[in-house]
Amino acid sequence: DRVVYLRGRVSKIYEKNGTIFVKGSDTISGQQVEIRADLVVLATAVTSAEGSRDLAQKLRIGFDQYGFLSEAHPKLRPVETNTPGIYLAGACQAPKDIPDTVAQASAAASKVLGLLASDELIREPLVARVDERLCIACFMCENICPYGAIERVTWKDPETGQDREVAHVNPGVCEGCGACLPVCRPKALDLMGFSEEQIYSEINVLTELFKVKSHGRND
Repeated sequence: DRVVYLRGRVSKIYEKNGTIFVKGSDTISGQQVEIRADLVVLATAVTSAEGSRDLAQKLRIGFDQYGFLSEAHPKLRPVETNTPGIYLAGACQAPKDIPDTVAQASAAASKVLGLLASDELIREPLVARVDERLCIACFMCENICPYGAIERVTWKDPETGQDREVAHVNPGVCEGCGACLPVCRPKALDLMGFSEEQIYSEINVLTELFKVKSHGRND
């Protein structure tokens, strides 16, 4: 005679004496409900593709607990990932309908066209760099880098002439986030433009200016 819609969360479906019962909670009123049903139709769950987690780890892309790939920022960079040049579109990110998928695919395509339209690609200028003389090859920086920009290379020590393995930053992949700097125990890593010497120099200059202004007010 009438149709009743409930916005609820189903917790259990069971059969009792040949009758199907649906038990859950009304998310608006907060009350527990139990409905006697002649027919129960369940929606098919949309899950992530098999192997999506392995692919995300190889490409250094974030993913959630369900295996869906994560965007760099839900508002500012909705189709971009943490890895430059890799974009998201469709149900790889989350369950979505066709209009949303088409709109996201158009946005991803425009991002790719923006990259290919230029003769040269501009990389991040403020990237990390390694002082090979100080590197002790612990490679903690390699494990912490979210972009996979740190590699292992063989470096020849100019003083001893011996070859040894050290960390190397790929400037084309590095985004200059600085996550590698705190974990570097021998302080072999610096961010270009923000080395310790430069920061200390800036602090010293600001300290001197502050002293001059303080003396001026006292005079």
